[in-house]
Amino acid sequence: MPADSLHENRLHGSLAFPFQHYTMATAPDRIFVPCHWHDETEIILMKQGQVELLLDGSRHILSAGDIAFVNSQQLHQYSSISSAVLYYAYVFSLDALRFLNDDITMSSLISPLCSHELDFPAVLPRECPCFREVYSLIGKIIFSSEKKEEYYQLSTKAHLYEIICLLARNGLLRQHSSTNKQSDMCRRILLYIQEHYSERISVAEISKNLCMSPNYFSAWFRRNFNKTFTDFLVHYRIEKAGRLLASSDISVTQAALQTGFENISYFIKKFKEITGSTPAQFRKNQTSSI
Repeated sequence: MPADSLHENRLHGSLAFPFQHYTMATAPDRIFVPCHWHDETEIILMKQGQVELLLDGSRHILSAGDIAFVNSQQLHQYSSISSAVLYYAYVFSLDALRFLNDDITMSSLISPLCSHELDFPAVLPRECPCFREVYSLIGKIIFSSEKKEEYYQLSTKAHLYEIICLLARNGLLRQHSSTNKQSDMCRRILLYIQEHYSERISVAEISKNLCMSPNYFSAWFRRNFNKTFTDFLVHYRIEKAGRLLASSDISVTQAALQTGFENISYFIKKFKEITGSTPAQFRKNQTSSI
């Protein structure tokens, strides 16, 4: 079971309809969603630009037109890697697709998906026969979610059932692979960063905590996170600082110090490099978008 402190424990949608559509765009700031997991399944539809998606340590580059799936309790992280990114994320509870009666559809597809015996594919291959149809169905779900036409909840469920049917028919639902040593190590590293990001963290210190040599840890981290440990830590701290600036009235200096930056000039430089805005501009953008 994934560690609780990486669990995004918030309600997506409502208790009456646990389905939620999110529009993610880089303007005016770039995207960095740090590693987390949730009980719900997530469907990603790329519309513009490129995003790096990490799934349990595996790296996927998503471009405009791509479709990806994040399975329940799967550790994942998003980073925009182009100047203009737009993607839709649709998060929903598989349990909400259960039937009252345990018929053949429940026993062969819905229940195995809910109990993690079956998984959705990480990225839907564009060459698969059902790609265009799945793409169209996801678009219809997003449109229904935005317009909220009468009984859109029913059409949403119907489209999700169709997607599951198409994936199953084309052999794209796969047997669940239990958490391996690689993803366990990813979780341990992320938990350490989460607990200590506001302090001084050195490669020597974290590698010792994980019983690795510094050189082995650095190589392992870059291979699994596609960033050096230092770069990843800076991105993580900037994301935390951005949240502080957007949700409180603390000063830029306080935001820097509370997220582990001792040099304010370096903080402002890295903040602009990563988000595309200075800390002051970022706060103004967040305030004006409310």
